This record gives sequence, C-alpha cells and structure tokens, in this order.
Amino acid sequence: MRNNLYKTAALMLALMLATGAPARAAGLFDWLTGGPKATEAAAVVTLPPAEQLLPNETLPPAETLAPEATFAPEATPAPEVTLAPVPEAVIEDDGVLRVALASLSEPQQLHLTLAGVYAVDGDPGFRFDRDARVALSAVEGRVYLSVGGLTIDMGTSVTLTRHRAGEGEQNGLFIDESEKETLYCGDLRVSAEQDCLHPVLNISVEEYLLGVVAYEMSDSFPIEALKAQAVAARTYALQRKWAAGKRDYDLVDTTADQVFKGFDPTYQNVIRAVEDTRGVVGLYNGGFAVCYYTASNGGQTALASQLWAGIGDDGYLAVVDDPYDLENPRSLQNDLTVTATCEGSAALKAMLESALSERLSRDGFGEGEWEFDSIASIAPADPRFEGSRMYESLAFGLKARLLVPVATPTPEPTEAPATVPTDVPTPGPTEAPTAGAAGELAAIFIGGGATDAPETPETPEPTEVPREWVLSEEIYTVKLSVYDQIKDGLSLGLNGSDCELVSVETQAGPDGAAQAFTIIMRRFGHGVGMSQRGAQWMAGHYGMNWQQIVGFYYPGLSVQRMAWPDGGLTELDALPDSVGAARPKPTATPTPAPLPELKEGERYATVNATALNLREQPTTASRVVDRLSKGRRLIVSGEADADGWVPVHTAELEGFVKEEYLNY
Repeated sequence: MRNNLYKTAALMLALMLATGAPARAAGLFDWLTGGPKATEAAAVVTLPPAEQLLPNETLPPAETLAPEATFAPEATPAPEVTLAPVPEAVIEDDGVLRVALASLSEPQQLHLTLAGVYAVDGDPGFRFDRDARVALSAVEGRVYLSVGGLTIDMGTSVTLTRHRAGEGEQNGLFIDESEKETLYCGDLRVSAEQDCLHPVLNISVEEYLLGVVAYEMSDSFPIEALKAQAVAARTYALQRKWAAGKRDYDLVDTTADQVFKGFDPTYQNVIRAVEDTRGVVGLYNGGFAVCYYTASNGGQTALASQLWAGIGDDGYLAVVDDPYDLENPRSLQNDLTVTATCEGSAALKAMLESALSERLSRDGFGEGEWEFDSIASIAPADPRFEGSRMYESLAFGLKARLLVPVATPTPEPTEAPATVPTDVPTPGPTEAPTAGAAGELAAIFIGGGATDAPETPETPEPTEVPREWVLSEEIYTVKLSVYDQIKDGLSLGLNGSDCELVSVETQAGPDGAAQAFTIIMRRFGHGVGMSQRGAQWMAGHYGMNWQQIVGFYYPGLSVQRMAWPDGGLTELDALPDSVGAARPKPTATPTPAPLPELKEGERYATVNATALNLREQPTTASRVVDRLSKGRRLIVSGEADADGWVPVHTAELEGFVKEEYLNY
C-alpha cells in the first residue's frame, strides 16, 4: 500500500548556506535505488536487557483467531449496574512512554514513510514533506540518514520529531521492517550500537494502547472485555515506566512486556474501549500495580509471588476459583482418556508398570511374579501451594495379578502311638547298674554284629510348591509427577513453564466401578491476574461491565483516573525561525584527488553502497583503511577471489572491497 507513495523525482535540497548553516532537507527518498546498502559485514548487538519478567503469555495474534461471535450464546442480561464514578488519581505522570521496538530485531537499516509532519531533532530548518521516504543506517556506531539521494552523518543518534498535523490527517510513520502496515504515532529516536540500530518510539500512553489492545485481545471481543484489557494494559505500561530506572526505554513491544504493533484505524471496538477508559489505572500502595493478565487461567487464578521470585507485594491479587474461564468453550485444555485397563496410552501404562514394580518389590515380588491388571482410581495429590490446584503429583490406585502359592488344606492332627512295654526292667533312679549290664552296654558300642549303629538315611529331594495367578485384594497406590511425567511424557502441556492445573474425570460403568478416566490439563499462560477468556465470557455471556471484570481479577486495586497534562503537539511553524542552526554543522567531506590513468588490466568502478569499507586485506577481520561513500570512483586492479573480494585503489588509497558493491 504505502509503496505507492514513493515518488521518482527528488525534491530540491539545501545543505549549506553561504553563512555556513547546516542542512535543511525536505523531500522523498528515491526508492528506485533500493535504499542505502549495508557494508560487507554487520555485527550483532543486543538491545539493553529489559527487566526480567516472564512474557505475557496471552491470546494468539488477533488475525489467527476464528470469529468470536460464532461460539457463544447471546449475553445473558445482567442486573442493571450503574458504573461507579472513577475518582481522580492521587499521583501524576506525563502520560508518555518510551517503547523500544525490539520486534524489529536489531536492524542495520530502517526504511520509513513519514505519513505526518516531522522534523529532525525538533529543528524546523531540517524538516520533511509529508510522505517523505527516509532511510536510516548504522555504520560503526554512527547513524546515517538518507533522503532524496543525499546521505548525512547524524552522529550517534537522531530523533524524528512529530509536529501537529491538520484535522483528520494521519500523523505518524510507517516502518517497512515492521510486521504489519500500521501507523507508529510519535517521535522516533534511533541510536547506533555498532552496526545495529536501536529504535525507541516516544508515544502517548493512549496512542500506545491502540496498538496493544487489538493484539493482546481481538477487536471482535465484547466491548466491556476490551475496556478491562485497556485498563490492565495501561496500568502495566505505567508501572514498567516507573520501574525503568536508567534505561533509555520503558518497555518493549513484544511479549516480554506487551505486544505493540502500531495503530490500525479499522479496529473500531478497540478505539472505543481505549477512549471510554481514558486515563483509568489501578493503584496499589501509592503506585501502579503490575496488572498481569493471561490467556486462560484454567479455572483458578494464581498469585505472582507463587510463580516468580522477588516479585514483592502482590496483595492486589488473590487465588480464587474462576467459573467464567472454566465455562468458556474457547479456554484451551489438553486431555487424555484411558480405560481402567489403560487402553488409550501405552506410555502411561509403561509409567504405571515401572512405578508398580518398585512398589511390589518391597513386598517380595520379583520380575515375572506380578502383572498390571487395572486402574481403580486417579486423584490429584501434593498441591504446590495451600488451596492451589497446581498439583505436583497424580496418585493412581492400581490392581495387580500376583503369582502366589496354591492354597492347600491343613492336615488333621493324629494321636501319638502307644508305647510298647519291654521285658527288660528299667533300673530305678538310685539303682546302680550290674556288672553284667555294663558288659552288655560295652558290647553295643564296641562290638559288631547285630548290635552295630544303623546307617543315616538319604535326604529326599524337595518338591516345587505349586503357584497360581490371583487378583490382589490390596489396591496399590503409586504416584507420577504431574509436570515431569504426565505433562512431558504424555504431551499434555500448554506452557513452557510448569504452572498448568490438572484434574481427573472418572466415568463409572453400570456396576459403579471405574470404567475410564480423563486426565485434563488447563491454563494457557501463567494464570496471574485477568483471564482474557474469563473476561470474554463475563462480558459476552453474563453481560458484566469492565469494572466488575477488573474488580474480580484485581480485588485489591484502587481504580482511579489520570488527568494527562496538555501535551499537544507543537505547530512546526511555531518553532524558532531556523535553517538548521539547532544542529551542529556537518563535517565537510574533502574532495578526493583525481584518479590516475588506467594500467593494463585495470578498470574504473563506482561504489553503489551508502558506505563501503575499504579493507587492508580481503577479509572482514582486516583493518578498515577508509570508508568509501556512495558514488565514489575507484580503480579495480584485479579479478575477484572466491569470496568476492577485489583489489582496488584511488590516487591516495589501496585495499580490498566486495565486488557486489561496485558498478562498472
């Protein structure tokens, strides 16, 4: 769309006056050149790190959602509720945010269409016409601005300052490298970090919300849910601003904070929601609360302090059951159904058999002496926090078939045989043995014949005890880890972090015994603060208003309205009369000496890149001899090597450049 704005004719430029005043540029960038090209190598430089917080894992991008109006019945009319008046806030703020455009991924170049009234650093002598095409490039820590065929070294940073536009006119800029063709309203400050640009948009909080609410929810959501989202997002952004410290930005435009993709005027519900809640924020303990929100909490909210260390006082939140999220059919869940004999998941059966083996080994049953039979029960166990349904374990009651000895009847007791009397009298206790008797005893132990001792009989071989398979009377309890085994092992997870809620539904057979089980995991996102699916159902199904939604999810907030100071944009003509005096005079580039005559095998060439490194050796690791500007003529003295490097020289310099950046 906006490519149609490009013009082929460059407007007149006045760079220097006789008085030595710096440049005034007004015109369109000649896009037919393809824009300023990069040098042959670019270093990767990371944006200054944002304060470490888990991403707002919220709804998928609005454009990927199915139409919301098709799933829910008409809203049930709620009792007539008059919105409570919102008191004026007791704190002040200028209502301007600094948003780092991290979604652009550290670009080396940015290509802009200025669909508004812009000047450079607020200098009226360095202004641009509406729809001007401007390119910015980073080269070794400096920003180069290209417009209308002219390239200017702007130093380490440059700010495109927005001024007041006419009634009903667009007033912002489009960024070619952004994901969507949306308007970025505000001042754009761009600094160079080595060969990468660091763009930060200065934007009013209300204009910022137009580019947030549409993508954190969807324009098709009920209007009261969108209003609640606007209040939460506004509060979150201002809290991040107050916590920014010495950073040169307040928050980023990705899920590391809140998704921001610029303004789309077709999102009329979003525009209305932001306007109707203008300035409304949530305060707690004299400051802005961190109004976290999540796609779906799975039926119960969570506290920030339960999930993240060092979060501070989160008394404006509470752990409460959320029937609205649970009822919403759009709330995501993953589930697995298995029969009592574990048909439906071989992976779960393998886990249960492994756990059952450990349990039965303590009772003396080894391998081959037991078999898994069935699941009698499944129940969540070991809540991570008191009252929370973030359970660490699932407890399974299992039945097993055991190999045990065959039961045999107990033999009847028998009477002992009667003692048979002998003819040999038993000596009395005091009667000494006779000599004859002693001789007879001696004959027994010394002599042979009939009086020898009997041989010891052989020990009979033991016979194997018969065994049989029986169903255990005992139900054995084993536990599986919800997050390590159930979530990961059965692919039931919804998030990268372990914060899902787990529940189990049991289906009984005609005899009342468990016939099947469904393991369900819910909670898409961290579960802290407002559930977007819950808010959608509250507004769309129950007809609740934004104050009721905000009060349910942030019960400890004090809802107040900020009055932003009059920060209206300045008329460009109201700036001091100047032709660029507000900016230091650019350093003049010396005129290069004429090229010498060509020698045999040499040829002339012209640089086609905005700035091209002349290297001492044919490698990016070599020292940079000089930086050759676009259009600079030089002499190529040899053929390109395998990597595309060619030897070149001028009257004063020699070295190597990449041939792809030359025109012959």
